[in-house]
Amino acid sequence: MTEQEITELAAILVNEHGHTALDIAERRRAQYAQEPHSDGYLLWSRIAAATARLLRVRETRFAGATSGGTRPRM
Repeated sequence: MTEQEITELAAILVNEHGHTALDIAERRRAQYAQEPHSDGYLLWSRIAAATARLLRVRETRFAGATSGGTRPRM
């Protein structure tokens, strides 16, 4: 899979699951932990890393959009 496809999958996880997206990706990766060189493990490792990056960007943007230390309601 391309990096763009990985990022798109991570974005879907983040959009559907919010801050729990990384936990979901890591649980999926853990399903393949007995074979750390398997395609499934490597794929979910990439998705988990992309999810973590997206969540960091999202949090940074979210924090920058707030004023007075309060977060807007979602």
